[in-house]
Amino acid sequence: MFKRSNTVELFTKKVMDFMTDNYILVNRKELIKTSLEKLKELKKSTILIEDNNQICGIITEKDILKRVVFKANEQTSVDQIMTQPVKFVYNDDLLFHAVGKMRKLNLHHLPVFNMNGNVLGMIDMNTALTAELGDTIYQIDKMTYDEEDIMGLIKIKQQQIYLTENMLNRNIDPLDISYLLSFLNNVIYRRAIRLAEKRVGEKKIIKEIPFFSIIVMGSGGRMESFLHPDQDNGIIYEANNEDPKKLDLYFEELAKDFTKTLDDCGIPFCKGNLMASNSLWRKSLPEWKDQVNHFLDNHTPQDMRHIDMLYDFKSVYGKSVLAENLRTHLNEKLHEKKLLKFLYFSEEESDAAIGFFGQFILEKKDKENIGLLNLKHTGTLPMIESIRLYAIKHKITKTSTFERLDELNKLKVLSDDEIDFFKNAQRFMSKILLKNQIERTKQGLTMKNFINPKLLLEREKKVLKIYLKKIKELKKRVRVDIGEEYF
Repeated sequence: MFKRSNTVELFTKKVMDFMTDNYILVNRKELIKTSLEKLKELKKSTILIEDNNQICGIITEKDILKRVVFKANEQTSVDQIMTQPVKFVYNDDLLFHAVGKMRKLNLHHLPVFNMNGNVLGMIDMNTALTAELGDTIYQIDKMTYDEEDIMGLIKIKQQQIYLTENMLNRNIDPLDISYLLSFLNNVIYRRAIRLAEKRVGEKKIIKEIPFFSIIVMGSGGRMESFLHPDQDNGIIYEANNEDPKKLDLYFEELAKDFTKTLDDCGIPFCKGNLMASNSLWRKSLPEWKDQVNHFLDNHTPQDMRHIDMLYDFKSVYGKSVLAENLRTHLNEKLHEKKLLKFLYFSEEESDAAIGFFGQFILEKKDKENIGLLNLKHTGTLPMIESIRLYAIKHKITKTSTFERLDELNKLKVLSDDEIDFFKNAQRFMSKILLKNQIERTKQGLTMKNFINPKLLLEREKKVLKIYLKKIKELKKRVRVDIGEEYF
């Protein structure tokens, strides 16, 4: 079983897994005297105050020492002592954000809320956690953000460059780094969507907002992003009693808002318009299923490219069961209609950039990148696509490439040596791509997936050629195993 490094685990742990019940909940008009008696009896340390089922204030041990002892009497109510507004974190926030926020605000406790503003628990700062983090605290401080401030999200995106460089210098697994970058991008996604919900909600387009799920596709869906992925996202929502046109208008406005925020934060608009702002990628669940059926019934090259783009998706916000429902439908229909050969055909032109005589195949058409090697589209991608096709054929529902490889190994589709080889190939190429993106950033250049193979060490060139040759062989094998019906 693949285990991630401790550094990555630190940045991907969720607040919900570290909550405690170290609080009591009281009405705002309750006497402080009564509340303190409850606190002592239940052996808790924090008082949360509610008004109309919403948290409106907090009293911590520090407040008790500073305010209650000197200012309160037997008739003092908790709302005369409480601190407001209440600083909090969401249950699906990452632990590093909670730690950074408490450090930034000099707090020892933060309530944990769900999306409806209901308290679920408390997250406590402790000195042992801070000591354990060591020099990583600097990175946490840099990425702590204000919920209402887009600049905080921009900071998270900018800090990814320094975090990645630091982790590469510490020999952290490049795939761990890609996983972490994907996770941090999901943090930006969630916050951007929450800001969009607030702004679009003020427009009063519809009365009842249905459950929905925001999905990311491609490398983000596999949790394999590099430093500069563009947006590949969609919306799946439940139909309700609202006018369908108004319902779609609400989600169109929501999509336009959060995709603009993502672009401002450094996750650029998709050049191919593979975004929820495009109605093709924004539908109710029944409409999504009808669209999948349409793609598969027609199975034109463009339809299969749409299926190919959609297949690797992950819910990053909202009701994830909607995404899982769509995934089940997609998989069932793919196998029912036996269209895997057409999916292969849509990816046929993607191949490893290695020639018959073992030379790198470099870019010849794109003027900006002539003489360079596209290590993503002619390196990692042909391998990832081939492994995905085998995963679909064998009904493997895992989304990450490593998980798919492990499952294919269990089914004896790929040998132990092949699994080890392709995992190391992905690690090696990912490291080169990440290093190249960091270097271009330092030079003030635009990040991209093209590398200059002349700048590689001789050893790196030899190893890269070995990996590309094997990936090319894998593509040929897929053609026989999956595309044979087409040919």
